Amino acid sequence: MADGNNSPMSGKKYKPGFSLRQKALTLRKKLEDTQLNNAELISQIERTEFESRLLREINTAITSTFELQEILSLILQVLTTLVNTQGVSILLINETDNTLRIAESYGLSTKDIENFYIYYAKLNEGFFYDITIDKKPRFFDGDIGVFPLLHSVPLVSRNKVIGFLNIHSMYKDKPLTDEKISLVYALASQASIAISNAQMFGSMREQAIMDQCTGLYNFRYFHQKLDEEISIAEENNEPLSLMILDIDHFKHVNDTWGHLYGDKVLRELANLLKRNLRSIDSVCRYGGEEFVVIFPRCECQVALKIAERIRITIEKTTTNDRRNIFKNPITVSIGVSGFLAGISKNIFIRQTDLALYWAKNNGRNKSHLFNPDLEKEYERYCQK
Repeated sequence: MADGNNSPMSGKKYKPGFSLRQKALTLRKKLEDTQLNNAELISQIERTEFESRLLREINTAITSTFELQEILSLILQVLTTLVNTQGVSILLINETDNTLRIAESYGLSTKDIENFYIYYAKLNEGFFYDITIDKKPRFFDGDIGVFPLLHSVPLVSRNKVIGFLNIHSMYKDKPLTDEKISLVYALASQASIAISNAQMFGSMREQAIMDQCTGLYNFRYFHQKLDEEISIAEENNEPLSLMILDIDHFKHVNDTWGHLYGDKVLRELANLLKRNLRSIDSVCRYGGEEFVVIFPRCECQVALKIAERIRITIEKTTTNDRRNIFKNPITVSIGVSGFLAGISKNIFIRQTDLALYWAKNNGRNKSHLFNPDLEKEYERYCQK
């Protein structure tokens, strides 16, 4: 039998099971802590995988289209999802006049937007100008004036700032952490490339459909747009009218004053047309000294009144020219026709052209509406 003095428990008060219970509790606590840490780790991994997947998806989405507005909308959708932002915007730079515009926004009030255009749209000074020079993101303490900003990230493409990705406000329980800022930077990098590509594509597409002399749509665009408007008119049973305008004696203008002056006349009349027409009307250069206007949802009698108003405006503007642009008064002849269901595009154009032919051959400086008798008159003219 073992000596009691050699017992491991000799000299100690011992409560049976106490140490084991303590040990069990300690082990359980460690296990719970480990499980909690594992859960947190798993949650972080899942969140990171989600963010990574979302960034890949947005990269695929924004590089699969060249439609700028679609890209901007996608960027802000992802930003609000990733970072839990309450107010965000994308500003883009207009290099023509060195101004900023809010290209897309979420969570900004009407007053915020108004204040931006009043105080911050010009890019020749202020913090946006500073960011453009430094090409580095900037944090704000909230006390910057009338336009709320927390963080602004320059969108840089080919070493040039093309705009800004802005965070204006966060939800109170969702602060702007370092992890979120890293996501913003990753998104801004992708966004810069996609926006730049979309702008380049838009510029190329615009050049393909714009007349370089007048800034109007060109002959190619006119035919595309007329096809589209005819389809809409037929489908919705809506009126559609067409107007062709020809500058009277334009050859004499070029021969007398030169082609540079002739181009100036074309540009001035193009601007006058745009100022006197609706935003839904398509104004195009038809060729040479001819312009054409497509009037959606417009009866031909109304289009004739518009044509007559434009004709008179051109004559008065060039006769009483206080800017000394026009060396002589300019007059125009105009033909108008309304679309009839079932006729082809070519017939529609021909009918408008016949109305113009009548105006030119009956004294010029007139507006005339197509009628079927013009067909017979034109046939008689061709037989002479």
